[in-house]
Amino acid sequence: MLIHFNSDTRAYSERRVDCLEKILTALLELYVPIIIGALYAIKARPKDDIAQGLSRILLYTFLPLLLFTSTYGSGKPVASLFQMGLSVAISASVSLAASYVLTKDRELMLLSTYVNAGYLPIPLAYVLWGSESLPLVGFYVLFNASLGYLLAPLLLKGDLNEGLRELSRFPPLYAIIGGLLLSTFGVKLPRQLLETVSKVGSSAPYLALFTLGSQSMKVKPKNLAQAAKVAVVRFLIAPAVMWLASPLYLEPGSLPHRVAMLEAAMPPAVTSAILCTVYNPSSEKASSVVVILTTVATLTLPFLLALLS
Repeated sequence: MLIHFNSDTRAYSERRVDCLEKILTALLELYVPIIIGALYAIKARPKDDIAQGLSRILLYTFLPLLLFTSTYGSGKPVASLFQMGLSVAISASVSLAASYVLTKDRELMLLSTYVNAGYLPIPLAYVLWGSESLPLVGFYVLFNASLGYLLAPLLLKGDLNEGLRELSRFPPLYAIIGGLLLSTFGVKLPRQLLETVSKVGSSAPYLALFTLGSQSMKVKPKNLAQAAKVAVVRFLIAPAVMWLASPLYLEPGSLPHRVAMLEAAMPPAVTSAILCTVYNPSSEKASSVVVILTTVATLTLPFLLALLS
């Protein structure tokens, strides 16, 4: 009995050490690119169009490659698609309603609802849970981005057709759908091609974090009050509701459950700020709120990772 107890204790200790090492690795891979980007911004003082250019490069090239390779090898995606789609529906509906009550501001409602489902979660999920977590993140991105592009023109312009046009030009959407279709119909791509595409796409998380770091120096204190209202929705209300609702359709502690909880606590998407600027060019509120809350999110992530791991 003593030998069995000692072996169980040793196994538990080894799992705990492994967990702590994964959290440390995830944090290092999160903060190092952000710090490098911030140092670059301090030294080079780049213009706004440089960061926007990097974001477009990431959105139109590297991120779609990563999402394609991850969803291509996702196996049977029907259950995962349903789980992530339902998670997006729950989180988005609660966030939209809560932000309406708190802000009555349509831009802030969009920021509260359209979240950073790819840039931050992809590197964190990959380090903590491996490549099998990436299809789940990709499915969340699929539903989250579709909702965001449809919601933006409805909230800011009252034009559904504009949202559909924007969605039709969203490369990650085609990457995920393409990967799903090829995987579902058993189309075999050359191993060398997949490995090359995967390696090129793997630079997406670090480029995204570098771009985020370069924007972190542009926080405007005058927008702190507005950011605080969005923070209540993104970091308190949405995760709390997901924690209560997700066990109804996800096994607690399972990989889909962890991904859903991670996504529910993400800050507003950078793309949501861009959409706000498109429909209201004179507004600087959205971009400032996104930078503030993304910076806050990077500081609170260690506690979230400790809970999820």
